[in-house]
Amino acid sequence: MVSVVVINFKGTSQLEKCLTHLVRTNYPNFEVIVIDCLTDNLESWIKQHFPNVKVVHYDYDIGPSASHNVGKHVLNPESKYIAFVDNDAYVTENWLTELVKVMENDEKIGVAQAKLLVTFNEKLMDNAGLAIDFLGTWYSTRGLKAEAFQEVMELFAASSAGCLVRMGVFDEAGGFDPEYFIYDDDTDFSFRVRLLGYKIVLVPSAIVFHNGDPIKALNPRKLRHSIKNRVYTMVKNYEFKNLLWRFIIYYLLTVSACAGFAAVGHFLEAKETFNGLFHPLLNFREILKKRAVIQSSRKVKDSELFKLGFIRNDIRATIMEFKLRAKQILYNSFNNR
Repeated sequence: MVSVVVINFKGTSQLEKCLTHLVRTNYPNFEVIVIDCLTDNLESWIKQHFPNVKVVHYDYDIGPSASHNVGKHVLNPESKYIAFVDNDAYVTENWLTELVKVMENDEKIGVAQAKLLVTFNEKLMDNAGLAIDFLGTWYSTRGLKAEAFQEVMELFAASSAGCLVRMGVFDEAGGFDPEYFIYDDDTDFSFRVRLLGYKIVLVPSAIVFHNGDPIKALNPRKLRHSIKNRVYTMVKNYEFKNLLWRFIIYYLLTVSACAGFAAVGHFLEAKETFNGLFHPLLNFREILKKRAVIQSSRKVKDSELFKLGFIRNDIRATIMEFKLRAKQILYNSFNNR
């Protein structure tokens, strides 16, 4: 049994296409649950168009991170797996069959990600976390040729846009951290799964199309979350000997970026970047409590992840991300004239 959780926010235009594809899934034993924020009359709309789909609706925005943590009272108690799909992802008929097949063949696999392809060009990959750099930025598959990925392979982190998680592993890892709200929550979750000794894999035979656009999806006002969440992930998950220098360098680079935003007149971006750095300091005691739980239960040392190439000792991915954000700011500035 698989519980498929679809994360939705404020509307049905993307959700309708997502669910239309999902209900055609040829796997024989699954349920679909939509976790929604701020969509008016969604329950009646679902009942009319997709009567077998469950709905959990919130009249306020709890954020994607918290939305992944569905209460046990909602899921089928017989579910062995929980799958996550974004509302802008469109599955193929055998996606779930292929993911379950791989998981059933290896009990050490905690998370299996579908082969996410971008909708505007099915020959190109969407995101999958091959590794992270010194500061936690993904070396991602996005933009790479899809044909290069034909065999099941290990990843450091899976994208929550389309993945399958063993229910016991989800519980053992503590689910997603709701404090993240949005961005980097799947990095943190994957990190914790890895520290517990489970594998995360990409399954190329499970095809899912994803309509996510990092340029349009990122918003200057959401910079605060992406900045603070990177700090959360570092502080919670690294051994102390590998944390201190990362923490210092990340703060120095991000303060420089904040000053750069201000120098070119992007004061909103500068403000949100500063807020993102300041927020973890205000909540440091709570972060340390989470760190204590994670570090006391870890079964894998950082050094093992270094040896496997999942954590790399460079910042090239972070530099590429900064370039992407600069492009995003120019895009937003042009469109807001």
